[in-house]
Order: sequence, then structure tokens, then C-alpha cells
Amino acid sequence: MHVYKKHGIIIIAACIIFSMFVSGCLHQRVRSTGMAPQAKVMENKKYRLLGESEGQSSSFNLLWFIPVTLRIDYDRAVNEAINRMNGDNLIEVRTWKEVQIWIVGMVEILHVKGKVIKYESK
Repeated sequence: MHVYKKHGIIIIAACIIFSMFVSGCLHQRVRSTGMAPQAKVMENKKYRLLGESEGQSSSFNLLWFIPVTLRIDYDRAVNEAINRMNGDNLIEVRTWKEVQIWIVGMVEILHVKGKVIKYESK
């Protein structure tokens, strides 16, 4: 009987671990965090508009409170958006934050979207 009890515990543990990894998102919340005329200080009033771009920064907390990755960072998200179009700055900036709750932890995603500009030579 002792062998059956041991196998039962292993099977239950395996089922719990399996369900943790195959389960979907339990809850998702998105909220606007702001709007700004530009992401960085304007270095020149003369610029060329390159187009619209979006950048993201995300973090993951195991079991909702143990940080596994770097925290979300506004500058990292802005630089990603600017670098996608080889620009210098981001104007008409909109930001929003997404939080996803999973069985194994929590994911936070900061989205930054705006128009990428390239400064004209003086």
C-alpha cells in the first residue's frame, strides 16, 4: 500500500505542475497611463517625420512577487520605438500598461506609441 500512496502523490504533483504550464491567462487588465507631447527634450525645432512606431518594456514576477526579469522601464520602451525607425525622438506619445495574471505569476507590459522624428541638420 505504501507504493501506491507514493505513486499517487507523484501523479498529483505532476498534474499540478502540468496544469500550471498549460493554463492560459487568468486575468488581463489594460489601462492608459498618459500622453505627452514628446518623449525626450526637443533638441531642434526642425525635424522630419518618419512615421508611427511602438515600443514595449515588460517584466515577469514568478508567483506574483519574485522578480525574474528587469522591471518595466519607460526609457527602454521609448528607445525601442525610436530605434525601429532610426529616429532621434518620439512625439505625440501615448502610453498604456497591461497586466496579465497567470497561475505561475504576473506579466507587466508597458506600451509606448508615437510619431518618430529625425532632427534636420543645422
